[in-house]
Amino acid sequence: MTALTYAYEQPAVLPVTRARRRFPLLGHVPALDGLRGLAVLIVVVFHFVGHDVFKGGWLGVDLFFGLSGFLITALVLDEQRVHGRVRLALFYGRRACRLLPALFALLAVWVAMLLVFHDQTWFAATPSGDGTGRTVDVGPALTDVGLALLYVANWNVIDGGMEAPLSHLWSLAVEEQFYLVWPGLLVLLLGLSHRVRLSVVAVLVGASALLSPLLGAGQHDHIYFGTDTRAVGLLGGAFAALVWHRRHELGPRPRWGAWRAGAACIGAGVVLWWSTKALPFVFAPAGMMLLVTQILPRLADGRGVLVRVLSFRLLTWAGRRSYGLYLWHYLWATWTHPLGVAVGMPLGIAGAVACTELSWRYVEKPALRYGKRFAVTDAPLRSSLPA
Repeated sequence: MTALTYAYEQPAVLPVTRARRRFPLLGHVPALDGLRGLAVLIVVVFHFVGHDVFKGGWLGVDLFFGLSGFLITALVLDEQRVHGRVRLALFYGRRACRLLPALFALLAVWVAMLLVFHDQTWFAATPSGDGTGRTVDVGPALTDVGLALLYVANWNVIDGGMEAPLSHLWSLAVEEQFYLVWPGLLVLLLGLSHRVRLSVVAVLVGASALLSPLLGAGQHDHIYFGTDTRAVGLLGGAFAALVWHRRHELGPRPRWGAWRAGAACIGAGVVLWWSTKALPFVFAPAGMMLLVTQILPRLADGRGVLVRVLSFRLLTWAGRRSYGLYLWHYLWATWTHPLGVAVGMPLGIAGAVACTELSWRYVEKPALRYGKRFAVTDAPLRSSLPA
């Protein structure tokens, strides 16, 4: 989850031009911070209370994926609309400043602790385990750290699991693999008509959605951790961003659009409920994709009851720090797991919040300031983009 994510990206800098006055750009939307905060809190609760108590942790991950696809696409479209081109080198420079420093800091601390505590079972008492934990083999664990830095942790998990108890980094790997490919592909698609562009993305969404049921429940690890199967959420968010931009170019939506959105949300809710109650995971990403494609454009418009709810201060606080909170919470959930929920959860959440705040103040914010050199021009526009 870059994700799972995630605060705002280093602001892309866009001058006040005729294009900007004519068409609203995304800018900074507190409700999107709040949605990201809600997503990370779902994941945190999932890992601290245990898989047997709360089975909906994947909802938070899919929210992250949909939001990331939407915001990445909107950022590229905004830059194209204002400047007439997209400078991918600057885009990746901003991404690196946003993502790498916090990850480096986390892994540096974890490796230091590995060398000291690798023979202690609590060090690898992951939330998915039985609570007793295990010792860790230092050599293979360091290899896993290297693979995490290469953003291939998801395929490492699929290939048999990680010796290092850092499997939560799989979602970062999925998002970064998507970031590596999608902006360049989107730039190519911008040379096509809007209808063709949407058709291509819709085909990609459908192909990813169909892959999960084709693989079947026997390939659960691939379905859950695979970039190809989880791309449905990221691409669904991208599709929503393309529609949102086009709608603002054409003017107000027809009145029946709200009814269509309501029907889509109800249908998505049925699919999600069905996935958790009656079926394996295979259809859940498609259901969440359908949901976020309807919710995200409305949040971006900044109107409605949901916008006010998601702008609640606690949610926006968690959303702006969601990248660090996602990185650190799993470690604390692992270390405190043997203590049980009553003791381990308050202690672990307190430790995770403290580490998150230190990361935000002393690692992430300085990196964002450094990333200003990768700004497009010279007039700041904050983006709600997660890491």
